[in-house]
Amino acid sequence: MSYLLGSNSQYKRFTLESFISDMVRLGIHKLDFVPQTPHFFCGRGGYEDPASLRAKLKESDLVIEVLSAPGYRYSITAAEGEQREATLSYYKNCIRLASELECNKLVLGAYGACWDIEKRVLIDNAKGILQQLCDFADGYGVSLLLLPVMGPETPLIAESPVLNRSSEFLELLDEVDNLNLQVCLDTNVMSSCGETLSDWFKQLKDKIKLVRLCDGNYHGWRAWGKGVLPMKRYIEELELFDYNGDISLLLPDEFYLQQPSYPNELTLAAISEAKLTWRQ
Repeated sequence: MSYLLGSNSQYKRFTLESFISDMVRLGIHKLDFVPQTPHFFCGRGGYEDPASLRAKLKESDLVIEVLSAPGYRYSITAAEGEQREATLSYYKNCIRLASELECNKLVLGAYGACWDIEKRVLIDNAKGILQQLCDFADGYGVSLLLLPVMGPETPLIAESPVLNRSSEFLELLDEVDNLNLQVCLDTNVMSSCGETLSDWFKQLKDKIKLVRLCDGNYHGWRAWGKGVLPMKRYIEELELFDYNGDISLLLPDEFYLQQPSYPNELTLAAISEAKLTWRQ
């Protein structure tokens, strides 16, 4: 299952070495890596030397395919001012880091948007920042994958009133009009917004370069079979849509911090038990 990407997202209470050990044990060799402490630091002012990280991953035959930047207090929807400048600086550092790690994809989303500003204004703010970042990333050979985030349908974990749905993505990508801006689809966000894989792939098939195959519900992301989503059907539908990109096992929230390998183990077991032949 070389198309599966493991992630250190759930391992923020464990060492990098613990994460690497689990990936080796599970037979996962490609990563959707989050530059988060205690594993790695990246901020608006700079980032630590990636040489040690590269060496540890190489020693265990691990490769970073995707870099997923945490939102922190940065926001691509920020208006002119300090937050906007900080956001640009931060994501530019993430782009530089991705390049140094020989990774050509960076995931970012509209985390932390203000809910008291008109949606059109937020979209325009995001458009301006993404245009700048796309041009910057192109110089480093890095593509930006825009991720839908939880919206008003999930008030307890809502992240932004905009850029949750496929129609918003289609409109924004048309306006930015840059081949370097693509899509990372999260199935739990998709479902929480009342949408389907068909909604996304019929409009954005050629732009979807990564799928986070997450189970879940309105309260957050869950391991395969522990949410309410039809995971096996999703896999079958991805095959019908001829999706040949990677599938990330990253779960964004903190539900499995005490047992970070558990969701990966469930997913691998479920795929094996279902005898899914897709891309074997």
